[in-house]
Amino acid sequence: MKTFHASILSALTCELGEGACWWPERNSWCWVDILGFTIYIQDVNGYQQQFYVGDYVTTLTLVAGRNELVVGLKDGIAFFSPEQGLGKRIAVLEERSQVRCNDGKCDPAGRLWIGTMQMPAEEGTGNLYCISGSVAPVLKLGGVTISNGLVWQGNKMYYNDTHTRTVQEFSYDVSTGAIAFTRVALHIPPEMGWPDGMATDSEGMLWIAHWGGYGVYCWNPETGELLGKVEVPAPNVSSCAFGGPDMNELLITTAREHMTAGQVAEFPLSGSVFHVRLPVKGLPANYFRY
Repeated sequence: MKTFHASILSALTCELGEGACWWPERNSWCWVDILGFTIYIQDVNGYQQQFYVGDYVTTLTLVAGRNELVVGLKDGIAFFSPEQGLGKRIAVLEERSQVRCNDGKCDPAGRLWIGTMQMPAEEGTGNLYCISGSVAPVLKLGGVTISNGLVWQGNKMYYNDTHTRTVQEFSYDVSTGAIAFTRVALHIPPEMGWPDGMATDSEGMLWIAHWGGYGVYCWNPETGELLGKVEVPAPNVSSCAFGGPDMNELLITTAREHMTAGQVAEFPLSGSVFHVRLPVKGLPANYFRY
């Protein structure tokens, strides 16, 4: 197993860092602090901007043909730009008071897939939705707990319901967005934590942020083999995204939510954002088509 070591990109601590994203049109890394209601954008020269949005902000996705992002909020999704702030609300997913959006990604056809979860998490109370342009959201999976980590490879989709400690494989039809469960691709051992956010590289390997696992782990989804680990000096690693000019860099978010004062003292960089260069390139993110 190959081991890599991440360095700090931003030491501004997040309570719950998430939503790692590379914005190529602006040569910038982006992420969110879900519980801090804040979007962060930092360019390759280190210039950082912070945008307080006054609501849970959970995930970031690129938008085709518009110099904007789509952001996941508490109950739905909206456009966002650094110049205009929050813009048009695109869709409302859930209006239950203790439920918020969580991780989301776009598929190769430009549909946005985004999950919901209860606060605090309770088994079977979340859902996974799919949003195609301005069409109303479609429920794709019900009864999930902590919806996370969406990746597409050809006619396959990989998905994490963190609570299950597994990565599930689905068949995927790009023309219709239909999915069907095929198998459990990965079982995460308890000593490695729980699977959270996920990215894929050009060789088809999955890079998975492990909550409670002190790093991002590289797995072969076909064989189940563990190939590598990016070590991070924080236990709760929440999301990761490939990017950079050559697509061989990985942005990694962490959190300090639920940590005791003693744990924070032991791991003071918890909540920081990390960065590593890797010997493999990642696939570019898919854009939302509205």
